[in-house]
Amino acid sequence: MKNMLGRKLHLGWFAVPMWTVGLAGLLVAAAAGQAVGPVLSGSVQGSAGLVVSQTVVLDSTTTGDTVTGADDFAITYNDEGTAFTVAIETQVGQSQMIKLVLENKSGKTANAILELNAPCCIDVDADDDSDDVNTTADDDVTAMAQLNRNTYLLTLQANDGTDDTPDLFITVESKDDAAPGFYTITGRIIQVAN
Repeated sequence: MKNMLGRKLHLGWFAVPMWTVGLAGLLVAAAAGQAVGPVLSGSVQGSAGLVVSQTVVLDSTTTGDTVTGADDFAITYNDEGTAFTVAIETQVGQSQMIKLVLENKSGKTANAILELNAPCCIDVDADDDSDDVNTTADDDVTAMAQLNRNTYLLTLQANDGTDDTPDLFITVESKDDAAPGFYTITGRIIQVAN
């Protein structure tokens, strides 16, 4: 056995002892066993991506969004339903009401902040009930409070998104010293923790 392990295997100009060839063979077999073990054990590993979307959004598919008291208007939404832009054609001293439908996709009561941005010559005020329409029976906003000049905190009950009754009423009025021109009002809804 000693003579056999002491012999050398000649590969061209190189000579390698036989015992290194045997050791290399054992290492290859051991490594192959390591690779076969997990394959035969039946374990499967993987990962999945997850996107969490905001729960309280504007329902842009509804026909309930409108502006009353305006000569002409246009309402647009972002893709997520968290921001809107309203363009209104009006006269000095006229008052308009923007009516928006909200959707709560969580299945339980959720809180949100409404932020409104309007030019300084335009007064805006948001409410969860309209004086000209009795909507208290169908209104999904259960509570609303003004935090500062153009920011409101609201609580929205769970709904299934099939209600076209407006939930937010934003009153817009131009001041008497407003110069003729084009004015844009933007707003966004930010969900907050319950």
